[in-house]
Amino acid sequence: MKISARKIRVTRPGGLASAFPSPARPSYPYAPPGKRRVLVVEDQSAVCDLVAEMIQSHPRCVSVGTASDGLKAVELALRLKPDILVLDVVMPGVGGLEVLRRIGGALPATKVLIFSGKQEPHIVRALMQAGIHGFVNKNGPLSELRKALDALADGNTWFNEDFGRTVRQALASPVHLSEGMLEQLTPREREIAVLIAQSHSSKEVAGRLNISIKTAENHRANLMRKLGVRDVAGLVRFVVRQGLVDPALE
Repeated sequence: MKISARKIRVTRPGGLASAFPSPARPSYPYAPPGKRRVLVVEDQSAVCDLVAEMIQSHPRCVSVGTASDGLKAVELALRLKPDILVLDVVMPGVGGLEVLRRIGGALPATKVLIFSGKQEPHIVRALMQAGIHGFVNKNGPLSELRKALDALADGNTWFNEDFGRTVRQALASPVHLSEGMLEQLTPREREIAVLIAQSHSSKEVAGRLNISIKTAENHRANLMRKLGVRDVAGLVRFVVRQGLVDPALE
């Protein structure tokens, strides 16, 4: 009698995948050994590309992503968990300060390097309260950004002498009443305040945020009540003072 050989496949209970589970993979890209992973948030595309290119050539850092607005910045930061976050202050919609508020304490290991031309005392005070690790003025040489990245890559901070003077001025000057009011607003109200200051109607705000016009109008009425302003001009002055929009760009 001829016996034909047959392949016998043994199936483990639960399947091969459950018997030998694959190791979990992180949801962020790896970096070469010794290099810090950097996320760049900048709404001006030319500046963003320049900074990202400079980071790629930096011996200590590697760019893992870029974002041109605050909402994308929050999404990428929470997903990529960068070692260093290079962040602009003034951007359309959600600005840098709001990005830091939304990230909160979710990224304790991430160093925040502000790259901005906004250096008014009230903005500096808010940035320091948010716990930033460095500040580079856009109007300065790009070499300063390199030095700042070196410092943060070593676990240090980077604040030049000019910024230090602004910090001392900010701490010495009295806190304006409106500065504490910003914390009373919800993230959605802050977002709507910026859009209104950028001359968007209630209909346009509703379309951008995917909410009803009535809801947009209710948010608008609530934030004006909280801020104690009677018209859009008063709201615009508040938003500009907080550094949420740059009047030169509006």
